[in-house]
Amino acid sequence: MRWVVLAALAIVVVLVVPGQWFLRSGSEPADPVPEPSPGEYDWAEPSRHRPQPQGMSVGVTHTQGSIDHWGDRQALVSARNVLTATATYQNQHIFGWGALNPEPEPGRYEWESLDSRMDLIRATGGTPVITLAGAPDWMKGGEPGDTDWNRLEAPPLPEHYDAFADLAVAVAGRYPEVRHFQVWNELKGFWDEERERWDYESYTELYNTVYDALKQSDPGLAVGGPYVVVETWHSPDAGSHPSALSGPWGVVDQRSLDVLDYWLRHKRGADFIAVDAGMVTRDEGPLSKNARVDSALFGAVTGWLRERSQLPVWWSEFHVGQADSDGQAWLVASVVTAVLHMAQQGASVALYWQPQRGVDEAHGVGPPAFWSSTEVPGGGHPLPLAEAMAWLQELLAEPVAEPVTWPAPEVGVLHGQTGFLAVNTIDRELVAQVRGESVHLAPYQVRYLPLPEGSPR
Repeated sequence: MRWVVLAALAIVVVLVVPGQWFLRSGSEPADPVPEPSPGEYDWAEPSRHRPQPQGMSVGVTHTQGSIDHWGDRQALVSARNVLTATATYQNQHIFGWGALNPEPEPGRYEWESLDSRMDLIRATGGTPVITLAGAPDWMKGGEPGDTDWNRLEAPPLPEHYDAFADLAVAVAGRYPEVRHFQVWNELKGFWDEERERWDYESYTELYNTVYDALKQSDPGLAVGGPYVVVETWHSPDAGSHPSALSGPWGVVDQRSLDVLDYWLRHKRGADFIAVDAGMVTRDEGPLSKNARVDSALFGAVTGWLRERSQLPVWWSEFHVGQADSDGQAWLVASVVTAVLHMAQQGASVALYWQPQRGVDEAHGVGPPAFWSSTEVPGGGHPLPLAEAMAWLQELLAEPVAEPVTWPAPEVGVLHGQTGFLAVNTIDRELVAQVRGESVHLAPYQVRYLPLPEGSPR
């Protein structure tokens, strides 16, 4: 990739020597440096047998539109290659988000749509994850045989918690390759309007019922929760329940942390903690547009959880916002720096929500995606975020003593044994010396460089 350097621009130069970093800036351009050959990901031959990452892994959650069989044939082929290269874990909900009602009547199962998504995960070499949400209508007061999509987010009634657990066991029995289960999604339907807080008692009762049933059916299954949204406010005065967990990115709402504290104390057992969050605050305060600062929330929450539990931390969702084509580079840099923050604090898994760009987002505003819509001819091609995530996967699978470094506020680096990924977190060009390589980074650029043969690992 070629970059044009304008002499009028101020150039920031970051020099690296063993153990030290130096930052130099000024109005004069830096001395010319040879452009190292960037790594170009081979989308035609993605590995279907990627080694399990040593620390953290990134994956995806399939939603309403993904690589579904009714798409354009060539677009589907291309998108499958991108998915294979970018996601170790692949998550699918049992009802909604691309799947139809799995049990429209008690004891009558309809697996076709869920089978289709599981076939996709198998074909692309993914490690499957199931999110146990939502619930068939008859479990939440509806008539057997009916499916009211307007009530998708309603949880099962307490008298049907056992029936929902039985459905979870049926799902696990149909897909024995699935070893990881998330219980419910974002505590949907568990908000207590009267007390103005989450009804974490009822959720934990549902969780424990499902946990017991799954463990009785197969003790080797990994079950996690509570999959709560960690909400934030830009101003501590904007929300009525500020917590002590805060930073330049905002302040966390205490009610989200109360869910986690209660669940950790009252769960029957768990194999991982599931959470999600987004960079956009509840009061929609302005972002700094410094990708490292704006995404530091994800590292702060990971660290908070690691102080309270030894369980692996799973980011069930993480969101960086939306932008038009002019703002996509900043969002891609934000996704990468979010993963770096998580990895540095010891997170285990980060699942990216909705990897396929919507057909209506092709020329409008939307979040970054991995591939373009497969519903149109010429779709399914990799987008800028895909290459970054593919290299993240490759590097996370290569054990190194210190995988993530922040040599300067402007530069984040993920190190591997065979190469490294550098991200410029600001809207300004810079040139960096990283592990003996000169790296020219455009504003918000994410760049992979292989290490030369014989260079120190």
